[in-house]
Amino acid sequence: MNIRHCPMQDANEQTEIFCPRCHCYRFNKHGCYMRKGFHSPENGAVSEVRVQRYRCLNRDCPLCTFSVLPPMILRYCRFFWPHLLSIKLALDSGSTRYYLACHEWHVSWAIIGRAAALLNRMESWVKGLHQEITDGRPARRFELMVKIITVKLGALELNWRWYRHRYPRRFPDKLGQHTI
Repeated sequence: MNIRHCPMQDANEQTEIFCPRCHCYRFNKHGCYMRKGFHSPENGAVSEVRVQRYRCLNRDCPLCTFSVLPPMILRYCRFFWPHLLSIKLALDSGSTRYYLACHEWHVSWAIIGRAAALLNRMESWVKGLHQEITDGRPARRFELMVKIITVKLGALELNWRWYRHRYPRRFPDKLGQHTI
């Protein structure tokens, strides 16, 4: 499968890591953890990913610790970004959830249904954000809108906006200005 753009592709290749809550650039490494349970189409295998944790050195920051996810990983999701897009493309081409679950992913059809529901919510949100950023230009293909938004905002900002939209109780207040 050829995925033309992954918004998380350059997330860890950035030269500066900063606290997502207060934007402070001072931090210490604070251990790591293994994030597991990612679905993949190959034999229904579930893979693990190592994630680095950091401690924010800003004493006023309410977040204290944070992590920067490796490329292609969305928070609170058990699919890698290219896998979500492949599910979207398969469903758009006429495959059923049942067929995808039984013959390609080897998971329950409910998991494919949850991935499809997540993609629908994500697509409508991306359309709105795309129109906001491009001053009302018409919607395009999902992947192209994500690419345009990523170029204008950056991958990390796009991710954090999505998480704040999707989980407002976990991110109650807006991010402030950069703190040095």
